[in-house]
Amino acid sequence: MRHLFVLFLLCLPASLIAEQLDSYRLLNHLDNYGNLDLRNKPYTSLPDGLVVKGNLNIAKTAIKTLPADMDIQGSLDASNSQLSRIQSGTKIKGYANLLGSQVKQWPRGVRVGGYLNFTDTPLIRLPPRLRVKGDLSVIRTPLESLPEGLTVDGSLFIGGSKISQFPDTMTVKGNIYLGGNQISKWPTNLTLNGAVAR
Repeated sequence: MRHLFVLFLLCLPASLIAEQLDSYRLLNHLDNYGNLDLRNKPYTSLPDGLVVKGNLNIAKTAIKTLPADMDIQGSLDASNSQLSRIQSGTKIKGYANLLGSQVKQWPRGVRVGGYLNFTDTPLIRLPPRLRVKGDLSVIRTPLESLPEGLTVDGSLFIGGSKISQFPDTMTVKGNIYLGGNQISKWPTNLTLNGAVAR
């Protein structure tokens, strides 16, 4: 009978037997450098106050929310995941790769030390005076406008988004890649260290 039950569990889709990652299971996915690799794992949530001393990889998982007070001391890879909510106060020392995730809004008060990649997400809003310490990609998103006072330390990629106007004040220290987007309104106060590629 027990063998039949185990066989039944093995036949279930991962989404039906998904579970919360607790501190005991967490140890099974940590390496010697503090990286936490949960890619393709069946977990649906992470414990509150989690500190990851390296990179966090939740790509292709059903995890929808990063817990409160999350501290990632490396980079975040949430590509092609169900992640839709990142809470204010989250710290990410490296980059945040959200390609193909379900993030619609990026809240104020999230600190990221590298690039922000929102390519192929349902992103519709970024916070005012957002500072990105690397490249910013909103390629193929429904985003219609960039926030006032946006500062991008790297390059800006907007191709395939719904952006047709830029905010009055914007700083891009790299290049602006329009990717075919037609811009009808340019900033009155634009600081651009690179070039514009159409």
